[in-house]
Amino acid sequence: MKIASFLLVLLCFAAPFAQAQKIPANVADRIHFRDIGPTRQGGRYVDFAVVDKSTKIIYAATASGGVWKSVNNGISWESLFDKENIISVGAIAVDQRNNDVVWVGSGEANNSRSSYWGNGIYKSTDAGKTWTNMGLPESHHIGRILIDPKNSDVVYVAALGKLYSDNPERGLYKTTNGGKSWTKVLEVKKDDGKFIGVVDVAMSPKDPNTLIAAAYDKIRTPWTFNEGGEGSGIYKSTNGGKTWKKLSKGLPGGFLGRIGVAYAPSNSKVVYANVENVNVDGISTEERRRMLEVGIPLERGQSVDGTEMYRSDDGGESWKKISPDGVDIGGAPSYYYQQVRVNPKNPDHVYVIGIGMWESRNGGETWETPFRFGGDNHAMWIDPADPEHMLLGYDHGMGITYDGGKTWYHPDEIPLAQFYAVDVDMNFPYNVYGGLQDNGSVRGPSSKRGGSSIGLEDWNRTGGGDGMYNVIDRSNNRYLYNESQFGPLSRLDLETGESKGIRYSGDRNMRWNWNAPIVVSQHNSDVIYHAGNKVVKSNFRGESWTEISGDLSKNDPVKANGTGNIQYGTITTLEESPIDANELWAGTDDGNVQVTTDGGKTWTNLNANIPNNPEYWVTRIEASAHTPGTAYLSYNGMRRDVFTAYLYKTTDYGKTWTSLAAGLPNEPVNVIREDHKNPNLLFVGTELSVYASVDGGKNWAKLSNNYPTNPAYDMVIHPRENELVVATHGRGIFIADITPLQGLTSDAFSSDATLFDVQPAVQWVRGLSNTSAYTNFNGESRADGVHINFHSKNTGKATIKVLKGTREIYKTEINAKAGLNQMIWGMDEIVSERTEAQLNQMRQRFGRFGLSAEELEERVAQSRYITKPTQPGEFTVILEMNGKTQSKDTRVLQDIWYK
Repeated sequence: MKIASFLLVLLCFAAPFAQAQKIPANVADRIHFRDIGPTRQGGRYVDFAVVDKSTKIIYAATASGGVWKSVNNGISWESLFDKENIISVGAIAVDQRNNDVVWVGSGEANNSRSSYWGNGIYKSTDAGKTWTNMGLPESHHIGRILIDPKNSDVVYVAALGKLYSDNPERGLYKTTNGGKSWTKVLEVKKDDGKFIGVVDVAMSPKDPNTLIAAAYDKIRTPWTFNEGGEGSGIYKSTNGGKTWKKLSKGLPGGFLGRIGVAYAPSNSKVVYANVENVNVDGISTEERRRMLEVGIPLERGQSVDGTEMYRSDDGGESWKKISPDGVDIGGAPSYYYQQVRVNPKNPDHVYVIGIGMWESRNGGETWETPFRFGGDNHAMWIDPADPEHMLLGYDHGMGITYDGGKTWYHPDEIPLAQFYAVDVDMNFPYNVYGGLQDNGSVRGPSSKRGGSSIGLEDWNRTGGGDGMYNVIDRSNNRYLYNESQFGPLSRLDLETGESKGIRYSGDRNMRWNWNAPIVVSQHNSDVIYHAGNKVVKSNFRGESWTEISGDLSKNDPVKANGTGNIQYGTITTLEESPIDANELWAGTDDGNVQVTTDGGKTWTNLNANIPNNPEYWVTRIEASAHTPGTAYLSYNGMRRDVFTAYLYKTTDYGKTWTSLAAGLPNEPVNVIREDHKNPNLLFVGTELSVYASVDGGKNWAKLSNNYPTNPAYDMVIHPRENELVVATHGRGIFIADITPLQGLTSDAFSSDATLFDVQPAVQWVRGLSNTSAYTNFNGESRADGVHINFHSKNTGKATIKVLKGTREIYKTEINAKAGLNQMIWGMDEIVSERTEAQLNQMRQRFGRFGLSAEELEERVAQSRYITKPTQPGEFTVILEMNGKTQSKDTRVLQDIWYK
């Protein structure tokens, strides 16, 4: 089926820039992002800190959504880390002697493919209102923070160090002066010089100078993850870290992975350890060492000993295994879990956190699964005064229980969704689609009719597993192509609900990226592309497939068969030119960039043409909608612990490339998008923020109005609504009106005032709305009405008028600011003017809102007229300022989509 031409507005292209021009702060800082959620599909919680004497005060640490605080036992939450320059948290602790002091260890310690780095330890002395980085910038991933209960200046930090490379800042750190300086008190170093990180540490409830720490020997690369090594182990100090001894009696030796440790709060002699034992029977030490270092997988019939539980009844001096042989007590993969918690009042009651939950009430003699709530669990807090009161943090959100896990309350106010990809349809209002870490795939409205809030009830599940690419056929808004991890592709009929698996099966040796690209052709929506290490094409909506490329990766046989639930040597980005259906671009995780101009018959490797080519993970290739042969390219070095921005542009099919990264900070780039109306308007999503350029990438400005520090994992520009839709990996979906940026040409900068294009608006039929809990998150819809944006060089009075034909139906005055100004016409027309007495009543009413005198008078001026709804039709918006008049046509549309 051919896609109809549906956007005449796209024919109006903005004038190109004649010179470099950075977006000024008084424009960039006023681009407002709407946060639409979702919340029920929450992201990863990794730790909790609760004030013991007032347990209604909760701090929640998340893997990629920052730090959140509740002062009413989880009923409502406040984000505390929006503007810090890091988003990932590994550990959090509150000082129980001075509850205003909170410590945050940045950088998740769960070692996942999507775990983000940190830049040290943060401290707040005002209960989270402000933060100070207290050092340890190269710690990167922090597993635990302990505060001496007798001396608040003494704090311990378990630092894993870099995830993808070795560094000496691994170990256990201690401060004795509240973070002014730090000393590494436990350094574990192998004979080959490799430093080993510390992933966990526990403090004796009887003596704060007695510590037990877990060292974790691991290596992660983009192509493999070793499960452990000979450097892992458990260490004990009885003098505050001055000296240590390695504990071994009763514990396994050899090759160990992640270890979690915990004291029984009611008995300092009782200690538990959850040990990932990666020894393999029948394999020599030398062979096992080589397998782990290189990433050689086990053969059929071979298996590791597994995750085991150990208990000590003498403070760690000796241990005994308390888990059944052949039964894994803990998580799989263990690098993602290995957390132990002990009932504060019963030393024999222990929990092990993992994919599910393990519990023993008799010191490990027997084990059971205590409750079905949660899943992929990472964090747990048990009330010291009431062990039936617990918090559980997991990949889907968090829960609060007061009956030992029989029933749970799931807070639905925190938007922490970790998206991998995003797409939009052409409905009214349009829908947003995306895949989520551990939460499947979802569809939700970009806005609600009439501007009402978007709730969790408005989001629908469209796929399972770890959701990845979701691409909608925009020609009919009916067929959704989506997948879960490693490429299982389905076609979902949104009208009938039928879902059909359509994954290519012609090559059983195909390798698929965790997030394998899907493309629906913009030229013929029957044509679908899917990419593993090869590109396959279907002319029949996935009913049959043809390979149109060979292996486009480097195809290194060692790296392509690594361990750790990884497929490598795969295509990570695939793009079809909006201009030429035969022009396709592909990038791979091992750094290849290739193009075809004949529909896949021949492919050209472009690596040698790219200056200072890092050959890192290719995150995005964006084919220009304006010029054939023009494309944009981004690499991400995060999986090599390189955090530089890599961004390029070609105008000759990849023969030559120019770097566009000069104006960007050192933040790895995930995605670049070119605007469909203005070829000089570009958007970049990094691991920390969103940036825009109006001069083709010569200069960049951060869009930081209300966009929190968070990974912009994917972006799409809605071609009708001219909105930038950002899929974050930690805070859900954000949407911004980019109409002002589309019109920000050199003429706009030089003019005293510029009225930008005015988007049509729908006069919605309101109908009935869903009921939702008061405590739920309220996603922000687009405000109802016609949005009018203009740029002013200076402050001054501006008059906005609306004409229907030649008849003036609306008029208002505003105090324009220098920079971007925005107002909304409510699609109404003037009936009469209010009397002065009525305006005084308005002043009294608005005066209750705490407005300044200027704001009060502006609000009164906007209410000067009594109005009625206008009828749909054609309108002209007029801006009068500085003696000059400008106009733009717009429309009010009838709601023909109401059902």
